[in-house]
Amino acid sequence: MKDQHIRNRVVEKLLRNRVIGNHKIRVDTAVNRYLPSHEQGRGKELVREMIRDPEGPIKGYGGSRDNIRLTSKEDAVEFLKNNDGNVPFGFD
Repeated sequence: MKDQHIRNRVVEKLLRNRVIGNHKIRVDTAVNRYLPSHEQGRGKELVREMIRDPEGPIKGYGGSRDNIRLTSKEDAVEFLKNNDGNVPFGFD
């Protein structure tokens, strides 16, 4: 998978599972659930890059910052549309 496809897939799955607001998920858990095993190492790197990007749709949450959640539903949909991702049914 290409890097952008990995980013899109993680954002899409977070949106589909509504990991927004008070809901959160650990980086390791998200990568293990949403990506094939041979892409998980690169996936962790890309998720951590997205956390550091202030304009990105994912933000770190909690003291250790090992938890993530979407900044908002709108940001995630916009990110997926701008990067040729698949917007889950009902969110468009």
